[in-house]
Amino acid sequence: MRLRVLALLISSALLVAGGDPFEAPPELKAFARKHTQNHQMVHGKVNALVKAFFDPVENNGLGISYDNSYTRTPMEVWRDRKANCLSLTALYVAACASIGLDARYGESLWISRWRKVGGTIRYERHIVALVPVGPVGQDLIADFLPEVRRGHPLVAVLAPNRVRALFYSNRAVEMMSESRTEEAMQAAHLSIETDPSSGVGWNVLGVVQKSQGFQTEAEQSFRKAMAVDPKDGAPCGNMEDLLRSQGRDPEAQVYRERGLEIRKRDPFFNAFLAEEALNENQWPEAEKRIKQAIRLLPEEPDFYLVQARVALAQGQRKEAIKALEKARKWAMPEMQPRYDAKLALLKGDKAS
Repeated sequence: MRLRVLALLISSALLVAGGDPFEAPPELKAFARKHTQNHQMVHGKVNALVKAFFDPVENNGLGISYDNSYTRTPMEVWRDRKANCLSLTALYVAACASIGLDARYGESLWISRWRKVGGTIRYERHIVALVPVGPVGQDLIADFLPEVRRGHPLVAVLAPNRVRALFYSNRAVEMMSESRTEEAMQAAHLSIETDPSSGVGWNVLGVVQKSQGFQTEAEQSFRKAMAVDPKDGAPCGNMEDLLRSQGRDPEAQVYRERGLEIRKRDPFFNAFLAEEALNENQWPEAEKRIKQAIRLLPEEPDFYLVQARVALAQGQRKEAIKALEKARKWAMPEMQPRYDAKLALLKGDKAS
């Protein structure tokens, strides 16, 4: 099964030329003070601020809803009341700073997603806000979940310039998908200028260069991406695709194997491969990949949903029911009715 990785980070971002894309709305400080003034402790302030972000406008909140079609600046989040994880975190970090809280950017290493969009495969990462409250590792984590959690060992702190670089590289991906090639190239270069050590930035620059026919430059960018971040398998996939398009199959195979080796410990990548195999009616491969994903991360309900689909495709109804029961077990409470309905349907079909 041939895998082509053409773009990273599905969330897009607004290109802001000449200025800070994360500039805070002027009303943000007053809003943050209003909703945290009755709380003395950091934990209380953080919780109150998160609540205010999601409370409906009629309750004096922002009423922010999730929208991953476009990564907004904090100014645009304030205006539109919509955000993805990157733009929400940028606004939240700014809100915390406006009232004297030390908020940082972080990447949740245990939440990611691979998915196919047209002819590309995109990799989503999850950005969160971290607020220190005690010993190392005890940071409060705020994101699109309604509650604030204590620190998780698999959350890596990100420097602000790295997050801004991701912002611009995302924008390059979006503009490229809209055939705005010159702007895509400009955004990709802004990403590199913001953080030259970002493998994501170099990889996206290579993607844009390849889309415009600059194959030599694209190859150089993919090599740079692999050099600055040897643990990222996406540039390997891009290099494989580039080399195959040039008829350099033996070289391409080297990068394919390297990419698969890097990503074999990524549970979400294994789940993605399972879905690909399922769509191609390769049942043994699909079963193997989803079992590996579950071994790596046994508490992810979506993996069991894929496992149920694989079982059903092979006529294994009992195994599908078992998988759905596990999915329900690990699902958030508000998602459990979804699995109840699927289980009722399967069990009802079985009885009939």
